[in-house]
Amino acid sequence: MKKAIFILFFLILSGFFLSMKNSGFNLWVNPVDHMKFVWVPPGKITVEEPVELGDSTIYKPKDIHFSQGFWMGQTEVTVRQFGKFVKVTGYRTDAERTGDHFTWKNPGFRQSGNHPVVFISYSDAEAYAEWAGVEIPFESEWLYACLGGTHTKFYWGDEFDYDRVWCRENSVTGTKPVAHKPPNPYRLYDMVGNVWEYIRVCDSIVALRGGSWTRCNKAKAWWGPVYSDVFSGAVKPTLSKCEESIFQPFNRDDDRGFRCIKRTD
Repeated sequence: MKKAIFILFFLILSGFFLSMKNSGFNLWVNPVDHMKFVWVPPGKITVEEPVELGDSTIYKPKDIHFSQGFWMGQTEVTVRQFGKFVKVTGYRTDAERTGDHFTWKNPGFRQSGNHPVVFISYSDAEAYAEWAGVEIPFESEWLYACLGGTHTKFYWGDEFDYDRVWCRENSVTGTKPVAHKPPNPYRLYDMVGNVWEYIRVCDSIVALRGGSWTRCNKAKAWWGPVYSDVFSGAVKPTLSKCEESIFQPFNRDDDRGFRCIKRTD
């Protein structure tokens, strides 16, 4: 009798996961840190690729195909998950090693375990990803996952929507718990706002994408001009240059975090 009940339960459970797969929503939970990953299906994205012509740079359209699809972290890595990494490995972040006043444990505002971890350097993010058996996404992968198969400025449309983004106007000071705003079509949360996310441009160059709680969609520069639609640049499908610059985001800050990718074999 018990065996029959077990077989029935297994069949029901198998049908549930098959139903999720057929509905286009597939979920994988990393056994190391319990991060939920959602499936980003095969497809393509058209980007603007930088091309050097003499002393100038022009941007040409290029189609990037993702024939295999991949798994993307449903949220940014949280304080709780990073804390588990530290507890297991004894890892100390760059901020802690150099004696910074603010660290991931003390970012200067209140956080719970469900907030995205901040004051993380790119090296810290890579160390975590290696421990968790995953990686940091390349810029094209992040953009493809962020737009979620849409062809609008944002994955919800062309107009900025405060109901979908944590930013200066509605978060005031500090990050917010992950997954409290509506997800994109691939069921990825906080791809825009809350914290900037580290991405790989090439082997030695990194960048930030997605915007953060410290950003306003309309901002005045210290030298005078007013910029509107600020967040669109954080998700615009224009690839960064693979070159060193003074703007390389190696320094940790209170609005920088990361999410991970798991590529198929």
